[in-house]
Amino acid sequence: HRITRLASRMDDRDLDRLAPGEEWTVTEIIGFLRDSEREDLEALEAMLRVDGSAIEERRAIQHVDDGEYRHADPAELLWDFATLRDETTWLLEGAGTGWNHVGMHPFRGEVTVMQWVQEINERDLDAMWRIQRIHDALRSPGREQVTGLAEP
Repeated sequence: HRITRLASRMDDRDLDRLAPGEEWTVTEIIGFLRDSEREDLEALEAMLRVDGSAIEERRAIQHVDDGEYRHADPAELLWDFATLRDETTWLLEGAGTGWNHVGMHPFRGEVTVMQWVQEINERDLDAMWRIQRIHDALRSPGREQVTGLAEP
């Protein structure tokens, strides 16, 4: 929810601007998060359904590199990401003993549900900091500062 709040408080024009020193725009970050969440949901569903299921390599970063989000609607990307995140949250809340399940990754071998979720958390934290940095870099004097990172 913090990512959604941070991005939704930014001006529409700033969502597509590249801040000095940054690689991606906020729209690209949100697109990456949406596609990552879709991949993660599929992997988690497979792991929880059958312990030891084959899971695929994460490929969402390729969409950013290919420029697929340059003309995307950030509000739509944000909505899709939030909807997928809700599905992931519900899935994990009902996981029970499935938290001990593993998936078989093509390069990493066994990956536990817990490890996968920790990686999601790390990605989210990185995205929040990136969005905050972009907001701060593009903020005009006198504009209200986004404080979503300090919220509980």
